[in-house]
Amino acid sequence: MANLFEKWRTRIPKYNEIYKATLFDPLSNIGGGSEKAKFNLGKHFSNNYEFYMYAFFLGLYKEQYKPLDKDVKKADFNHAIQFWGSKSNRLGRTDFTNLQEYMFAAVIAKTNIDLLELEKGSISEDEAVKKLIETMEAYANGGLMLISDKLDESPHYFIQAPAFLNLILESNLKNEAH
Repeated sequence: MANLFEKWRTRIPKYNEIYKATLFDPLSNIGGGSEKAKFNLGKHFSNNYEFYMYAFFLGLYKEQYKPLDKDVKKADFNHAIQFWGSKSNRLGRTDFTNLQEYMFAAVIAKTNIDLLELEKGSISEDEAVKKLIETMEAYANGGLMLISDKLDESPHYFIQAPAFLNLILESNLKNEAH
C-alpha cells in the first residue's frame, strides 16, 4: 500500500475548467501577498489546491460523486498532491501534509479496487492509481458543483468567514437527520 500512496501523491488531479473563473479565481489565491490582504480580497484559501481539498471533502461528506465528463475541458494547477500542505518554509503557516493521508484513505475507501488482486499483481498499481484519481476528481467535482450552486442561490454566501465551515456542518446535520 505504501507504493500505491507514493504513486498517488505524484499525480495532479484535474477539475472542470469552467470553475477556474467562476470559483477558483474569486475564492482562492492566485498571487502573492499577505494572508490578511488575500482575505480582504475575498480569498478564503491561500492556494488553489487548498480550495480543491475543501471541495473534495465537501463532495465526500455530502456524497456528491460527480465524475468529470469525458468531453469537458479540464484544468489543473500544476501542483502534485505530494506538495499539498507543505508549509514548513513559510512564516506563519503550519504544515498540513497529513491531509494527504486522509484524502488517500477516503479515496481508497470509496474506490472499487480489489486490494487482494492488486497485491497479487492482477491489477497494476498504475491502473489502481488512475481509479483513485478518478474518485478524487469525482468528489471534488461534486463539491465544486455544490459551491457553484450555493453561489447561484446566494451570490454573497461566502462573504462571511465561517461560510465554508457552515456548508460542511449543514451537510453533516442533514446526513445525521436521515
